[in-house]
Amino acid sequence: MKTLLIAAEKGGTGRTALLCQLAHYFCLVGKLRVLVIDLAEPACSTVSLARACKAVVLGGQWATALAGEPPRSTSKGCIHVLPACAIHRLTFERGEGGARYHANLRHLLSVVAPFADVCLIDCPPLPDMRAVCVEATVDAMLSPILLSQEAFDSAAELINGVQGVRDVRARLNPSLRFIGLLPNMVEKTPLQQAQARVLQARLSAWLIPDPENPNGYLHMPRLDEIAKAQAVGVSVWDLTHTDHAARTSWRAMRACFDVIARRLDSVETRLADVQAFNREAFHA
Repeated sequence: MKTLLIAAEKGGTGRTALLCQLAHYFCLVGKLRVLVIDLAEPACSTVSLARACKAVVLGGQWATALAGEPPRSTSKGCIHVLPACAIHRLTFERGEGGARYHANLRHLLSVVAPFADVCLIDCPPLPDMRAVCVEATVDAMLSPILLSQEAFDSAAELINGVQGVRDVRARLNPSLRFIGLLPNMVEKTPLQQAQARVLQARLSAWLIPDPENPNGYLHMPRLDEIAKAQAVGVSVWDLTHTDHAARTSWRAMRACFDVIARRLDSVETRLADVQAFNREAFHA
């Protein structure tokens, strides 16, 4: 199972919509067993994915699984959502430094690993300690970013700050692969184009190269169809049957998601770690 954290330092980056549409993509295009772990507050990913019954929201049986009894198997091409409220013992106690939360999260991922091909995790904005614990546990991380000066400052902190990507990779998770910053909701306006140049000048090393444009980087344009799809809990692909504009949007989304999927697929699964986690006692 590959694990991918979608994280940002600020709200309003389109993180939840990106995660939900990526979950649909892995399910529809990749025919994968997709697990979404929703640790955010409020649990917007859970609400969106459950809205049209396109995903199964897991409940008490998965809490039982954490005590050692394996959950039932899942089929290919499906999405399951595990909200924080359904995860037994995965609670964060203020003042404990996150060690127990981190250990319990690692145990959770080891338990669900046989039942999913890819796990997408939504969490509170960094530097919330719960998000740092996830960052210290997963295989890869992707960060949506808006084209604004404030967002650039936050992104620099996310990468270089205390408990940023570099710090977590050096101290806690050497295997963490930062897929990169993904400019999101990008518009073709002079102001956005100017901000894009600033972003390239400041953070080009952390952008995702665009294979279709040797001098460009991956980005997600602002697409009204994403908002429409999120409102009814479906993939943009589901709108293409009746909406011509959705077909163009889907092509743009798919080109972006194909690159992300290839980068995630290149992350080597840490089988030795998973086996070690399976042997660990669950911290009460």
